Amino acid sequence: MIKMNELSKLSDTPKSTILYYVKEGLLPEPDKPKPNLYLYDESVVEIVKFIKYLQTNFNASIAEIKALFQSPDFNIHQPYCSLLSCLDIIMGYAHTKIYDQDELCMEFGIAQDILEGFVKSGLISPRNGVFTAKEREILAILVTLNKDELKLVKTYTKIATKLSKDEINLAKATKSHKRLFDIILLLRPYIFNMQTLNAYKRENQ
Repeated sequence: MIKMNELSKLSDTPKSTILYYVKEGLLPEPDKPKPNLYLYDESVVEIVKFIKYLQTNFNASIAEIKALFQSPDFNIHQPYCSLLSCLDIIMGYAHTKIYDQDELCMEFGIAQDILEGFVKSGLISPRNGVFTAKEREILAILVTLNKDELKLVKTYTKIATKLSKDEINLAKATKSHKRLFDIILLLRPYIFNMQTLNAYKRENQ
C-alpha cells in the first residue's frame, strides 16, 4: 500500500485530481486506517496513468472513461490490450446521436448515391451501418470540397488502407499495446503533419 503523497508523485498527478477520480468512481476508495491517512493499492498508479493517457490522447471525457471501465469487455489489469475491443466507447461513439441516411442527405442537400459513394470509397465509415455525430461532422466537410480537394482526401484513404494492414499485423505481433497506441496516435500524425509542414516551408523558401 502507498500513501496519497507517493501516489501523486509516482503518477505525476495532483492530489486534487486523484480525489476527483475517486469521487467519480474511476478509482477505488482508499483504505483509511486512521484520520487523514489514505492508503492506495500500488496498482492504482497505473490506473491513474491510464486515465490520463485516455484524456490526453483520446480527449476522453469522464463519462466515456466510466463507460469503458464498466464494459464487460474491458479488463483494468490489461487496459491497453482490452482497449482495442472498446474503442467505440472511448471515442464517444457508444452514446452519441444517431442519424439515418435520409436525414443526412436532406440536411446537406445531396442525393443518397453520393452518400453511399462516400461510404463505399472509405471516406465515411459508419460502424455497423450506423451514422453518428462524427460521420455527420465528416460529411459536413466532404460536401464542401472541390474536385482537387476530394482527390487528395481519397488519396488519404488509399494510404490509410495500406497502413491499416501493417498496423493490424503489428497489433497481432506486439506484446505492448501501449506502444501500439503510441505509434498510431502520436507518431503517425506527427510524422504526417511534419512532412506536410516541411514541404510547405521548402516550397515557400
